[in-house]
Amino acid sequence: MANVTVVSYHNGGMPRDMEGNTPAELARVMDISLTGVKVYVDDDEVKTSKHLADGDIVSFQRSKVSSGC
Repeated sequence: MANVTVVSYHNGGMPRDMEGNTPAELARVMDISLTGVKVYVDDDEVKTSKHLADGDIVSFQRSKVSSGC
């Protein structure tokens, strides 16, 4: 398991040290839905199945809603 720092709008953006193999696993532990959420690792948008490494910074951010107007 990787030791990572997680930042999420779900917890007010406060950094949290966690252990996990993928962003999906971290979300499951945090009991958060990934619907309408983009996942970033070290500033790069990634899939929830991305394998994590020690020291990664994982960020869960709301997807921006774009208007059709």
